[in-house]
Amino acid sequence: MSEVETKTPLVSVVMPCLNEEEALPICIEKIYDVFRKNDINGEIVVCDNGSTDHSVSIAESLGVRLVHQPKRGYGNAYLKGFAAAKGEYIVMMDADNTYDFYLIPKFIEKLDKEHNDFVMGSRYLNGGSANITFLHRWVGNPVLTVLLNLFFGSKYTDVCCGFRAFTKRAYELIQPVSPGMEFALELAANAHMANLKIAEIPVDLAPRIGTSKLQTFKDGWHHLIMILVYAPNITFFIPGATFLAIGMVLHFFLLFGLVNSDFSVLIGILAIIFSVIGFQILNLGLYAIAYSWSRRFAKNNQVVEKFESIFTLERGLGGGLLLFILGVISLFASSLPRESLSSLERIPLAVTLIITGMTTIFSSMFIAAMSMTKISGSSDYRKLR
Repeated sequence: MSEVETKTPLVSVVMPCLNEEEALPICIEKIYDVFRKNDINGEIVVCDNGSTDHSVSIAESLGVRLVHQPKRGYGNAYLKGFAAAKGEYIVMMDADNTYDFYLIPKFIEKLDKEHNDFVMGSRYLNGGSANITFLHRWVGNPVLTVLLNLFFGSKYTDVCCGFRAFTKRAYELIQPVSPGMEFALELAANAHMANLKIAEIPVDLAPRIGTSKLQTFKDGWHHLIMILVYAPNITFFIPGATFLAIGMVLHFFLLFGLVNSDFSVLIGILAIIFSVIGFQILNLGLYAIAYSWSRRFAKNNQVVEKFESIFTLERGLGGGLLLFILGVISLFASSLPRESLSSLERIPLAVTLIITGMTTIFSSMFIAAMSMTKISGSSDYRKLR
């Protein structure tokens, strides 16, 4: 084992650790061996996540950079570990001896010589998935990979693999925030949306040493939620537009007398429900987009670009006020006699206009407030290189 380099390292290998006393010394010795054999100026950063066994004392005795993260969570541990890393290139690996540490030079080569920004290990490229548990191997990992690729247009083959490498600058750009196991998925999504140059390397998963911290259904649910939240176009706009369209069609039927009078009340209620729910879902989509825009996740999104070019706080307030006034006028006018249109058939549309008008006013203020937090700079990493 070599001493930790005093000069700035080229490579930082970061490992989260929670009660890994069996595997941790094996992993550390292997990494030091990789550094020696490949003449790599590197450091090992171990982030302890509240271990109650001998993991901390083992890490200290082996001379690694040890940091502590009291907040439990896979993502929290990596966030702390990455913050402490000093290398130009960062390699992330689990401290359970499941991955081949001797592939580290290949990952660095992809970054250094082939000028990739983000390198993913994939257990599905060359039959390396044999030791993944059955449910994760055939259901969890493939489904999450397909969903991420479908929602974001990426081309990953294994978004859950924990063996990755990337440049320090790339990490600073993609800015992950997830505290749990979904952190790895967020890294992959952000890397794609930040327009990083991405490569994959086949890796094999070895049997784990120690007890797994993965909670299948809880962590799987968090992964799914992260994908949905990060894809507002699909999650919000499609269902929102569908509900709103149904509501407006029902309003049309009422206004032009295309509904049997026996069902007018029911159709009127359904028209309000579908219209208001659809409009609220679309509003939530705009909130998500405002967040994405402020985080630079919504690059090259035509919906975002069009909305950004049109929306101003004044237009939002004016449009909302106009809808509200039209709704109030329509509601009062419903008491006036009309030969072709009864007051009952006008009330649902009036109520819808009032609700959507007020919602638009306050939504515009909220979106404007969120948009103020937009981080300056380009969303395209390659323009910054």
